[in-house]
Amino acid sequence: MSKAHQTLHRELTRKKGGSHRKIRNILHELEGLESLLEKFSAQPRRADRSNDPALDVAIARQQSRMLAIRDKGEVYWNAELDSNAGLGAEYIMMLHFLGIAGQPEWAERQRKVANYTRQWQNKDGSWSIYARGPGHLSYSVTCYFGLKLAGDSSDAPHMVKARDWIRAHGGAMLIGVEQRFLLALFGQYDWAGVPPIPSWMVLLPHLPMLPRALENKLLNIYDLSYWCRISLVPMSVLYQLKPLVRIDERLGVEELFLEPKGERRWSFAPVSEPGLMSWGGLFSVGAKAVKALEFATNGVVAKVALNKAQKWILDHQDDSGDWGGIYPPIMYNIMALSRLGMPLSDARILKAFKALDRFMIYHAHCDGLHVQACVSPVWDTAWALYALGESGFDTRDTEFQRGIDWLYSRQILRDGDWAVKNPDAIPGGWCFQFYNDFYPDLDDTAVVLQALLFGGYPKGLGGRVEQTRIGLEWVLSMQNQDGGWSAFECGVDKALVNHIPFNDLNNMLDPSTADVTGHVLEMLGHFGFDLSFAPCRRAAEYLRKNQDREGARAGSWWGRWGVNYVYGTWSALAGLAQVGEDMSKPYVRKAVAWLYSVQNEDGGWGEGCETYKEPERAGREISGQSTPSQTAWALLGLLAAGEVDDSRLRRGVAWLLNRQLPQGGWEEELYTGTGFPNAFYLNYHFYREYFPLLALGRYRNAKCGLKPI
Repeated sequence: MSKAHQTLHRELTRKKGGSHRKIRNILHELEGLESLLEKFSAQPRRADRSNDPALDVAIARQQSRMLAIRDKGEVYWNAELDSNAGLGAEYIMMLHFLGIAGQPEWAERQRKVANYTRQWQNKDGSWSIYARGPGHLSYSVTCYFGLKLAGDSSDAPHMVKARDWIRAHGGAMLIGVEQRFLLALFGQYDWAGVPPIPSWMVLLPHLPMLPRALENKLLNIYDLSYWCRISLVPMSVLYQLKPLVRIDERLGVEELFLEPKGERRWSFAPVSEPGLMSWGGLFSVGAKAVKALEFATNGVVAKVALNKAQKWILDHQDDSGDWGGIYPPIMYNIMALSRLGMPLSDARILKAFKALDRFMIYHAHCDGLHVQACVSPVWDTAWALYALGESGFDTRDTEFQRGIDWLYSRQILRDGDWAVKNPDAIPGGWCFQFYNDFYPDLDDTAVVLQALLFGGYPKGLGGRVEQTRIGLEWVLSMQNQDGGWSAFECGVDKALVNHIPFNDLNNMLDPSTADVTGHVLEMLGHFGFDLSFAPCRRAAEYLRKNQDREGARAGSWWGRWGVNYVYGTWSALAGLAQVGEDMSKPYVRKAVAWLYSVQNEDGGWGEGCETYKEPERAGREISGQSTPSQTAWALLGLLAAGEVDDSRLRRGVAWLLNRQLPQGGWEEELYTGTGFPNAFYLNYHFYREYFPLLALGRYRNAKCGLKPI
């Protein structure tokens, strides 16, 4: 920990520490941390050989590959992250919105982004949101419009196919709310069909003369998940201003509408429960009232709200130029600031453009630029180091220790938005990306902390113990009332949010989830906590209560951040086992039986993104394909439950061994990462690298009688 970080942390501790019973209890539990970590002064004992030569060779090969696949000269891992081509189309829209698409530098970027966008078009003319998935109407319209702005003729064969597919699937009237919003900025969709995003929402809950008791009842931006909040504030600015970017008629998307222009009924439907006395109905009526009264809020209220929104935006920009560490809010915040009068030459906007550069990956095969949704260096590095350590790699190795030091350097020691609902907690988490200081997350922090154990705590490196303590304190302070852990913030789980008309994707909450809770439990178990520790008991009870009991998924757990029930079930079982749950209990055995029930004939496991929409397919991929990452997850879950000698588990191990490539690694085309269920999926290029290594390493340890550290 640097001296500057030490000073900052001491000041925060002075202001907050000792004033909160929850924090005092956590500090008491961690009093023995130094003695607990003494056993990690040397490398934890892991098996580096077995009586199975094929297993040993595969592990050694993959360990070597892990060191080779880092970016040249770097000590961290940072894989390419596929999502969908819609982000590139939105990037093109941003260039035209800002009026810079014709400038040589930006025109060249537009050309390359368009090249990459075309590469992702399906044979039927549509674009999908995951590999081999069905065409997606909203993103197909987005890609079509982006390509038209980039200069593609509507008569080009690929555009004709896209247009025909879009019209055959209902046309542009039926696109999602965010796509309506973007098209409205260019006059291609009427604002009457866009649910309101009032700029005055940033004034809540602290309106003058509002009783504090009522403040707590009202919804405000801190009741929305961070990934929505960081975009909705700038979107509210744009909604209030409703700028119109005039484009040549030939660049528009009039041909994508089935209805003649004068016959379109612009409206937005409630998300759910259409009855007037339902929450959905009441929110719909309220939204319509907001629209009807927009003229009344265009004066003093709007000016105050816009000023506060601008301040909020600028206050939430990282020093690196990022907002939230993900692409959409960076785009929206640049667009909003430009319409609030900030020149594009302003240092803050220039930093934001630099941040977007980190999201770009060039692909020579198509001379294209891939616009990534985000980058994942902390997540990738933590899992890579953990897999190396668990598989018997010499953690005293200089390269390994450099990776550990890099993780320590990424700890976030400042308050973020999480402190709004958890004001007494001391910061100490890690984020997913290079930069996202306002939004560290529990999943990354848990995986980082368990990876750091393999770095050791030798004498003379006392700072490692202190940083570990800080991280553990922060995690424990973030437990939700239901016993589980959310991804980013605690208490962002008001069900009312699901009925906001703008929430058509149902992704505005950040509740407890089985996968994050399982990862946190597993980490706590590594540090010696068990079910005698109240937070662990509460979390285990949360998992037990939230195990699925219906149909084809009975016995499994739903996966929020990975596809899907296989991911959630592994995470829950691993966490429960590590804190000492009796793995012979009936509910655990149901989970084990479920994993075996969805094993493919080839011995592996595979589950498709479609299972979020069709849970009756839980644990299966529509074509029956197995994947390396999901096979690894299933094996890890089964190993946690003590299934090391079962022949079905050995078939899964054989599946991995038989499909490893000669140079190491595995092939994996299917998406196994989840951004937003039913809406946004991710293909982590390194999932196929470190999760199989972790599973094989843990299998070898189990065969040699070694439990997880």
